[in-house]
Amino acid sequence: MIEKNAYYEVTFTDLTHDAMGVCKVEGFPVFVKDALKGEKALIKVIKLNKNFGFGRLIEIREESPFRKLPICEHYHVCGGCNTMHMNYQTQLDFKRYRTQETLSKLGKIKTEVKETVGMNNPYYYRNKAIIPFGMRGDKVIAGLYKQRTHEIVNIKRCHIFPRMVSEMVRYLKSLFYELGIEIYKEDIDQGFLKAVMFRHSEIDHQMSITLITRNGKVPEKEEFVRNILERFPNVVSIVQNIQPDQSNVLLGPKHRVLYGKDALNDRLLGLEYEISHRSFYQVNPIQTEQMYTKAMEYAELKPTDRVIDAYCGIGTIGLSAANKVAEVVGIDVVKDAIKNAVQNAKNNQIKNAKFIVGKAEDVMATFTAGSIDVLFVDPPRKGVEKKFLEAIIKLRIPRVVYISCNVSTLARDLNFLQANNYTVREVTPFDMFPQTSHIEAVSVLDYSK
Repeated sequence: MIEKNAYYEVTFTDLTHDAMGVCKVEGFPVFVKDALKGEKALIKVIKLNKNFGFGRLIEIREESPFRKLPICEHYHVCGGCNTMHMNYQTQLDFKRYRTQETLSKLGKIKTEVKETVGMNNPYYYRNKAIIPFGMRGDKVIAGLYKQRTHEIVNIKRCHIFPRMVSEMVRYLKSLFYELGIEIYKEDIDQGFLKAVMFRHSEIDHQMSITLITRNGKVPEKEEFVRNILERFPNVVSIVQNIQPDQSNVLLGPKHRVLYGKDALNDRLLGLEYEISHRSFYQVNPIQTEQMYTKAMEYAELKPTDRVIDAYCGIGTIGLSAANKVAEVVGIDVVKDAIKNAVQNAKNNQIKNAKFIVGKAEDVMATFTAGSIDVLFVDPPRKGVEKKFLEAIIKLRIPRVVYISCNVSTLARDLNFLQANNYTVREVTPFDMFPQTSHIEAVSVLDYSK
């Protein structure tokens, strides 16, 4: 019988959705971080649940040829990445396999899943970073959380954020200390600064900074802004967001602009976008361009088409399609995002796009059957509401292009549509998040009745 804290010789036969190695001890499944399929190893069982357990990798006895030495010194303690021990082609193969398995087993969907679209350089790709700050004794620390904890790993450099972000984090740790800006202590819910959000733009390598604070005005505000601009003259926006609650919701309802305006400009597929600190914007610009190009290809747009861009954010998908169609209607529940989208249409001289604030399922219910030709939908990880799927079916939209950042909810939603006269023609995974197990996928469905 398997025992906690005991050691076992195992062979890994598969990987979980989050890239943990799967082995069996006396027929009992055990999941182990940093293990690869085909490897033989010595593990220690550290946790036992009713139907499965977790182990720790003690020693690899037979190493996979697909194993790679992680380039990050923090990899084995930081929770930001979890596939850096795989060579890059193996990461891409894993993501295609997980997409196939999830769609087939969870969604009962039989369709072609294409090769995962990867990057030439799968490092330093994120244009957005949210870095929590904390204290260790009298020292200011900052980094990412250990996996499944709120314990901060004090990182020197992150290999998925732009190099400039790591430089700015190092500088801010010393600047906050010098200016006496109190760092938030989560365990006692006291202090001022919780985290800093950075956004990076390819236009002149501009940056925006958002201080996420528990309350109040920024101490030594003028001195803080002056120091930042002297050290980093490419910073065009500094905002304070106030989040008074002890909550997993990162941003609070109130903000104030400390420098510039609440906007950062970026360019995507030839169009320029204005992004506020609250707005959703894809974090990997290189892959986003490839993914949107595939979405347009799947949509087979015609000059007479009327298009809906649901969960539109700042309008990137709809505006990318606008010059190919008659009309675009964007829908999003976030008022600031719609405000950005309207401005982005004006800035790019696009006149056939309009944007509506509201829940996608409610706005969809206002359209009539046969009035929409193509639907783009790019929801959050939880997928879409059943009411939204029912609206698609009622409207009999001929073509649906569904972009998903969670293959499990994608499988659930596609299963519902498949059961209601839609055919899943094809799915293409994209590696939007190299060095992690997260998968982005673009699927195309046709109405078949």
